[in-house]
Amino acid sequence: MVDAVLKLNILHLIVACCAGATIWALLREARGRSLRPSQLFGAIPSALATALLLLAMGAPETREPGLWLVGLVIGIVLGAARGSFLKFQVDRMYSRLRLPSGRDGLWAACLLAFFTLVTFAAAAGPRLSALEAGAAVLVAACAGYLAGRSTALWRRSLSAPHQTLHNILS
Repeated sequence: MVDAVLKLNILHLIVACCAGATIWALLREARGRSLRPSQLFGAIPSALATALLLLAMGAPETREPGLWLVGLVIGIVLGAARGSFLKFQVDRMYSRLRLPSGRDGLWAACLLAFFTLVTFAAAAGPRLSALEAGAAVLVAACAGYLAGRSTALWRRSLSAPHQTLHNILS
């Protein structure tokens, strides 16, 4: 019994660290600082790890992989739509990119962390399987949003016109 509780607590800690890493990876982008185009994908592994671990940690009778996949796909579509219209600047000389209004990624990461906490609370208290499954689907949607947004931005950055960014390292 103690081993099961200890493993569960360690898994919760790993998921919480992944959610925190997602937020941390998006801070520079949200502040409007320049970054390499490859850094657009920095938050995606931790966001997807958070979503996958929450799906795996759920009780077998409350797991909804089909619904989870629908949430992920909806998130990817919404993120790709947002990434297709988001304004950004590209400096080709230094291979840098800046998102002047890129706080939506940080908001999505904060929602991911919030719904992770909701999933933890639903699992710890009296079994609210619908709440636990719904929060896990929303975490998957947030992770999908970040993945779709980053992919669309990166694709657009390949053909974007050059703009000189001042204070390139700030």
